[in-house]
Amino acid sequence: MNIEKGKSMQELAQSNPFWVCFIVFLLLACDYGFRMYNLLQQRTQLDNARIMQAQNAGALAQARQLEARLEGLSLDLLQVAKTNTAARKIVQDFNIQWNPGPAAPSPAQAPSPASASQKK
Repeated sequence: MNIEKGKSMQELAQSNPFWVCFIVFLLLACDYGFRMYNLLQQRTQLDNARIMQAQNAGALAQARQLEARLEGLSLDLLQVAKTNTAARKIVQDFNIQWNPGPAAPSPAQAPSPASASQKK
C-alpha cells in the first residue's frame, strides 16, 4: 500500500510542476501587490505632511511677528505703569512681568527688574 501511494504521489509531483510554480508565483504577486499598496499610502502621507509643513511654516512666521509685537507692547505698558495707576492696575491684574531672555531688548529700553517683577 505504501509503495503504491508513494508512487502515485511521485507521479503527481513530476507530472504537474506547472501548478506548484503557478501557486508560488501567485503568492509572490499578492505579496508584491500588498507592498506596493503600502508604499503608495506612505507616499500619500508624506505628500500630505509636506503640504501641512508648508502651511504651518506660514502660521509660525505669523506667530513670531505677533510675539514680537506683544513683547514690545508689554514693555511699553510696564514703562507706563511706573507713572500711571490705570496701567499699573492692568499690569497687576494680568500679572505682566519682564523676564529678560537671550534676545531681550537693550537695558536702556527695558524696564528695571524691580518694577517689572511686581506681583498681585
